[in-house]
Amino acid sequence: NTPQLRQVMEDGSSEDVILVTLGYGYHMNGRDEGNRFTHLIVERAALLDFITDNLMPYLGEIYNIDYIQSAIYGHSNGGVFTHYALFNSDRYENQPFGHYIIGSPAFWCLYENPDYLNVKGYESNYGYFERNTTLNKSVFLCGGSFEDPDYADRYNGHASTLEGLEALNERLESYGADVTYKLYESHHYQYIPDMLIEYLRETYPA
Repeated sequence: NTPQLRQVMEDGSSEDVILVTLGYGYHMNGRDEGNRFTHLIVERAALLDFITDNLMPYLGEIYNIDYIQSAIYGHSNGGVFTHYALFNSDRYENQPFGHYIIGSPAFWCLYENPDYLNVKGYESNYGYFERNTTLNKSVFLCGGSFEDPDYADRYNGHASTLEGLEALNERLESYGADVTYKLYESHHYQYIPDMLIEYLRETYPA
């Protein structure tokens, strides 16, 4: 969706990086909210196991990867997953990511299906700071400044997308984490190409 990322590397504006995406085959609609909710949230523990202990070590056998510089990015339900991945990363011996990008996390969707999800775990960052005193990861939080009305009918009295994002930023700052928080003039997803290009140039300068 962002072919300009290749151009940024080719024109020398950033280092060369390896871009890996997780997607669906043609038999499944990757934009379907039910599919995304199932795989990114309900089955998030299995997905994190796969990424941490299978996918990233496999890629490391093929490519020369600097895992400390590797980043994982998720948006919307994917942002909820990346939040989960960040605050459960200490449970793994393997540490394949040094950077986490959490884009427009739809934390409010956790309250729509409370029977399936650990809402309290989300609110306490899954107990990470009860197990650890520091967070040795770089975190980039981002969203669109115009996006809260996009899902206003879904909040049901809970924090909106941006309210949840701001609260997360405040929690991270209170623990002295390496966190950057930025809003783009955009609705829920239109800012993604600009954000990725900016992140590539700033995080991996030539």
